[in-house]
Amino acid sequence: MIVRIALAVLVLVGAVASQAALAASAHSHGVAKLEVAVDGPTLTLRLESPLDSLVGFERAPRNDAERAQVRAMAQALRAGNAFVPTAAARCRLERVALTSPVLAPDLLGEAGAPAPVKAADDHAELEGTFVYRCAESKALQGIDVMLFDYFKRLGRVDAQAAGPKGQSAAKLTARTRQMRW
Repeated sequence: MIVRIALAVLVLVGAVASQAALAASAHSHGVAKLEVAVDGPTLTLRLESPLDSLVGFERAPRNDAERAQVRAMAQALRAGNAFVPTAAARCRLERVALTSPVLAPDLLGEAGAPAPVKAADDHAELEGTFVYRCAESKALQGIDVMLFDYFKRLGRVDAQAAGPKGQSAAKLTARTRQMRW
C-alpha cells in the first residue's frame, strides 16, 4: 500500500515537472525576453525572441526574399542601434553574437556554403548577446530599446536588469521603450 502511494506521488510529481518544463520552453509570438546585466564598465544584454517576431516565420527560409529578410534582421541587430544606453555613459558596442538555426550560411545561400542540409525547426528562436563597454559607467542609468522600430511584429519585450543598484523588471512596448535603473 505504501509503495503504491509512493509511486502515485512520484507519477504526479513527474507530471507536474514535465508540464513546468514545457511551459518554460514555450514562447509567445510578438514577445521577446531581454536580460540586462551591469558589471562595472560592462553592459551585457541577452535577447531571446521567436523568429516570427523578427522575420515573420520560424523555419528555414524557403526563397530569396525570405533569405533577404533573415540577412536584414541580422544586419539590423549587428548595427548596434537596437539598444541605446544612457548617452552620458559613453557606451560603445564591443561585441554582438547572434545564434539561430536560420543564420546558417547554407540556409542563407551564401557563396561557398554547402547545399542546405539542416532546416530550422518550426518554432525557431533567435538568441543575441550584446556587450557594451561604458567609459562613464556611473552615468549609466538605463537603455532605450529600439527593437520596435525594426521589427513591427514585436509587441512587447519582457526585460529584467541586474546591476549595482539591484534588480528591476519592465514590460516594454513601442510606447514605453525605456528601461531605467
